[in-house]
Order: sequence, then C-alpha cells, then structure tokens
Amino acid sequence: MESQFNPDKREIKGVVNAVRNSKRIQKAYSDIDLWLDENKAEIKLWDITKLKDQIERKFFKKQSELNLFEHAADLFTRFRMKGKYSTISSYEDALKIVVKHGMKAKRKKDTVIIKTLFSWNEKDEKYEVLSEYSIYDKPIKAIDKSFAKKLEAYMSSRFNSKNTVFIHLRSLQSIISDAVDSYDELKGHKPFEGIKKVSVPNKPVVLTRSEIDKIRKLRHEFDKANPKYHVINYFLFMFNNMGMNFADLALAKVKSFDGERFNYTRKKTEEEGDHFSILQNEENLEIIKFYKGKKKGDEYLFPIISLDTIEERIFRVRKQKTKWFNDHFNEIASKLEIEKNITTYTARDTWTNMGLSMGIDIRKISKGLGHANVETTEKHYQQSMQFKLLDEMNAWITGDKQP
Repeated sequence: MESQFNPDKREIKGVVNAVRNSKRIQKAYSDIDLWLDENKAEIKLWDITKLKDQIERKFFKKQSELNLFEHAADLFTRFRMKGKYSTISSYEDALKIVVKHGMKAKRKKDTVIIKTLFSWNEKDEKYEVLSEYSIYDKPIKAIDKSFAKKLEAYMSSRFNSKNTVFIHLRSLQSIISDAVDSYDELKGHKPFEGIKKVSVPNKPVVLTRSEIDKIRKLRHEFDKANPKYHVINYFLFMFNNMGMNFADLALAKVKSFDGERFNYTRKKTEEEGDHFSILQNEENLEIIKFYKGKKKGDEYLFPIISLDTIEERIFRVRKQKTKWFNDHFNEIASKLEIEKNITTYTARDTWTNMGLSMGIDIRKISKGLGHANVETTEKHYQQSMQFKLLDEMNAWITGDKQP
C-alpha cells in the first residue's frame, strides 16, 4: 500500500477512482478530527477500544452489534458509581425475564432460579455478562415490536400482578432508551412504544388506631432479646415519623437525632433533596434512647445493618431485613387476630389513611410522604379516598348523617 500512496500529494495511486477515494478518506479524517476536538472532554475518559468502536459506528456505518445485556453491564457500572444498587437490582430482574423467555423458546426449563446475570470485574472495575447467560443476549436492533409483544405476553402469563409486568417493561425500556441516547445508529429505536404499560394502584393495607394500640401493648410482653420486640419498635418509629420508609430507618445514624428532632434525607428521592426534620414524640424518644446507648454519631441507630457493611452489600442486607420484618410482623398480627397482610409499607399507608380520614389537606399529606406532586399521592390512595367520600355521601342521602 505504501507504493500506492503519494505522501506529497496525499493521493492514492494505482487504484480505480483514486482521486475520488482520496477525497472521501480526507473528508472522513477531517470529520473525525473535528468530532474528536468537539468531544475531547468526554473522549479522553474512554479506552482505545471504545474510541475505535465509536469511530467505526459513527463514520463508517458499521452495523450495530450492541447487545442488550452488554449495554446493561455498562449502564450498571455507571449506576454502581452513583450507589444506585436498588435500580441495578430492579433492571436486572427484568433482564432475567428476557433470559427465561429465551429458555422457553429453546424448550428449556424456564422456572429455574437465576441468582445474577453479571459478575463484577475488580481489575477493570466493570460489570460483565456471565458466559452461561450471554447466549440469551440479543442485539438491541433485533429487539423489535414483534419481540416486545411476545415478551409482554410471556410476562402476562407468568405474573398475576399487572404492576410486575409494568415494572419490568419500564425497566427494559429504560435500558434501551439509555442505549439510544448513547449511540446515533439506534436513534428512533423504540420497540416498547406501542405496548400499553399501565400500573394499577395497590390497595393500601392500613391498621386502625385500636389495632396499633394492641400492638403497643403486646410489645411489653416480649423479652428485649426477642426479634418481635424490635419489629414493633421499628413499626412505631416509622409510623410516628410520618410513615418513614424502612430503608431510611435502616440507614438512620445516631447523629440524625439532635436531642429533639430527627433529621434525614429520604433515600428514594435523595437526588431531589427530600430532607425531613421531625419533632419526636415521647414514644420515639424512648425508642431512640433504648437503641442509642453509647453509640457514636456515625454509627447506625438501629441494629439492622452492621457498620462494616460495604455499600454494595447494604442494599442486599436491607432487602433481607425487609423480608425478616414482614415475616415477624405478620406473626404478630396473627397473634392479635389482625387478619391483614402487613408489610414495611403499612406504617406509611396507615399514617396517610389516618391523616386523610381526619380531613387533613392532601397537599400536606403529600409533602409529608415526600411525593414529588399531589398526583402521586392521589393515584396511590384514590380508591380509599373514593370509598370514604362515597360512604359519607351515602350516609347523608340515607339520613344516617347530616351534611
């Protein structure tokens, strides 16, 4: 090739349409040079493999071979840097369904338990797709509307809850949307666009004030070493703190309490700066005193997560403890003949329901819950609100109550 290139004239000799090819190559070099200069701040962070791949895709129209799982691994690596482990877990659950759908297509057993699809490469500091699952990976461009409809039908046949299908479809759409935003050749690729994704508000499970009083009394019957003693404490603390999330309870530090008020930023919406400062009642002061002891400010207030737990493990431990809480609390409910399926959300739902029943403005309730807008609160609690309004209307009409 050296004998065919004239470095002085920058032309290729002995090739058909040499001048035209030379101009085409020169233009490509010029375009690449301009692109490199315009994006140098971002490009300097890339490795040479990614740079080569981007140039081939952008300037030489290399057919996209970007796969769903491979891009998810890159996305999860970025999420890990931000500490968004719960999002990684949620998105990976959706990808596991893609694997099981592929298993069924290959006439394999699709009821197997998949622990994880990825491994963490400590040396390169990135997630990688496990080899046994890479055979179920697909080029993103191959995920068309036809595949999306089949996958949606498969999910609907597996899950009773429409919300589960909605969450998985939304997660897959988010992964693909991130790829579309990252690669020009994927622009306009929206395989899930035509599929109706509807979430159905779950009916809140709430306790009455008398049921909460029963739970309070039962606490004193348990030895302080009994897990159920602690579960009741956690429930009461969450309820008294405007329906605090269990995740925020688990991450609460001793320094969050200033002697009168409990101060914390809601984990789920910390990027929006949802900060709370709540005056503690006598019951909570007693609970704080019991757990605080001689702990230092940076230690966790409650014995849910150990201080030496690394950040990556915190989410998994929290998830395990959530199940632990739910199991013990339902045993407590059964003992008290409360026939309700109680979860870590019950304190939150109960606080909200009581507030709405007392006629407190829903905008104030929404702010207390940390919702971004009133519509979120209305969507979740609209059924119970409607029933209350209908009951009152019926009582007025039938004469049982005066307006």
